Amino acid sequence: MSTRAIEQKDPGISRNAIELVIGHTPLIRLRRISHELPPGVEIFVKAEHLNPGGSVKDRPALAMILAGERDGTLRPGMTILDATSGNTGIAYAMIGAARGYSVTLCLPGNAGSQRKRILHGFGVKVIETDPLQSTDGAQVIARQMFQQEPDKYFYPDQYNNEANWRAHYESTAPEIWEQTEGRITHFIAGLGTSGTFMGVTRRLKELNPEIHATSMQPDSPLHGLEGLKHMATAMIPGIYDPTLADDNVEVATDNAQQMARRLAEEEGLLVGTSSGANVFAAVRMARRLTKNALRRRREILGIMIKLASQQRNEISAHGERDYPYECCGLLLGSFSEDGTGKVCAETYQISNAREEEAKRNRFLIRPEELIRGEKYAAAKGLDVIGFYHSHPDDRAVPSAYDLDHAWPLYSYIVVAVKAGLAGDLFSWEMEPDRSRFNEEEILA
Repeated sequence: MSTRAIEQKDPGISRNAIELVIGHTPLIRLRRISHELPPGVEIFVKAEHLNPGGSVKDRPALAMILAGERDGTLRPGMTILDATSGNTGIAYAMIGAARGYSVTLCLPGNAGSQRKRILHGFGVKVIETDPLQSTDGAQVIARQMFQQEPDKYFYPDQYNNEANWRAHYESTAPEIWEQTEGRITHFIAGLGTSGTFMGVTRRLKELNPEIHATSMQPDSPLHGLEGLKHMATAMIPGIYDPTLADDNVEVATDNAQQMARRLAEEEGLLVGTSSGANVFAAVRMARRLTKNALRRRREILGIMIKLASQQRNEISAHGERDYPYECCGLLLGSFSEDGTGKVCAETYQISNAREEEAKRNRFLIRPEELIRGEKYAAAKGLDVIGFYHSHPDDRAVPSAYDLDHAWPLYSYIVVAVKAGLAGDLFSWEMEPDRSRFNEEEILA
């Protein structure tokens, strides 16, 4: 729900109220992790941790509380009661404190200790439930408490409350659409209450039916992804519609934890394992989609690069000049319209940043040199379509080092320089999954 919508529906909210800070979170491009992906493929994450309560759950918590106030099920003096794995509970606690409600929460005993400390800090009454029953067990206890004292509690029941997914339909999805300027092609979100996925997907598909929506969940009932459900073995939320997803993927806890660490160390994003699981699934999906597209392209048309004799001679001369060290440079030109190959119009030499001895069999490009080369290409209306380098006293075949450092879809021309004389010259292109190089046909 946007700030303007909140003000219109609930004009009593002060312009400086904490509720108005919820939403409007930025969309962040993963710069270093995206380097693993082919050119043109980008992954963006919605920085929901910048909400005042620290998670995406601020949105539905506010929507459900406001809906309760409007329909009279939440009145002054009542206590907000619900089951939670932690984040929605923190949102209830924050908003409840701001609006003058006490809060009681049922959450699994194995919920994170940090979340419990935060809840206690807000003065929340925490009822710990059987950890083996996850949030399903917490829901049973919360429902029993509400049935015993319905006049005492406001029970939003986030797993079955339509205001949950509508919060994302009305706020999260329009923000994503606007921030991507309508260029979004794929959306992925984890399933807990399923509110985020349901609401965002419904709205995005209204805006563009071609957007591919993927739901993500843990790969087993016993997992460490707090807030997410393994739907096959869990109590299914009433707001969940399994037919809405174009695809469903499962993620192991250890993969999610590793990605969460990478997001902190490589992107500066200190997030939880559920966010790690979303990004891991997105990276895997991007690789799979690109791999399938490239495979179809190769099966139909093959791959090639057009290289004039002048560029070939320039590459060989550079290799001979830098012998016994490796040389390297950029291939500037254009990608063919049908995506089957490339046309090299010019070469651009780059110096080796390695120490003297390492220059014999390793090459390191300084970022500023690569940027300079890209700017030079752009000024001439060209693209960087690949790289070339020499292999002193070795074959013109990519090495294991090349496999670890190359990028898919670019051309990699290798020239063999033996005893100072250039010999074989071959072009290679890496598979999208980075498993191997395939030789490209070189056309004169």
